[in-house]
Amino acid sequence: MDEVHYPIPYGYVENVCIKRGFTGDETFSYEISASNEYKGALADCYYSLLTAVSFSESDKNFGALTDKDKERLLGLANRLYGEIGEEEKYDGTPAVYIGDAAFN
Repeated sequence: MDEVHYPIPYGYVENVCIKRGFTGDETFSYEISASNEYKGALADCYYSLLTAVSFSESDKNFGALTDKDKERLLGLANRLYGEIGEEEKYDGTPAVYIGDAAFN
């Protein structure tokens, strides 16, 4: 949670860690930080922020990420997914699917 720098619910982080193979008893170390499991969990947390709920009223925004923030987070997540050999997430480019073909 400390590495993400945005508030993420503890329960979500715990679930991601379990899905990525961590029990929660591990002590953070260089070996863990360099592992595919950790990089995947971190990427999952970054990606989760793109779908976080934000509230706005008049000219006040609460918990809102700017488009630039979201672009940066998606880039961080996709870089990590690429490093561990997982498919990158949606890049935001609109696409229309007809059959199996995608047209951007």
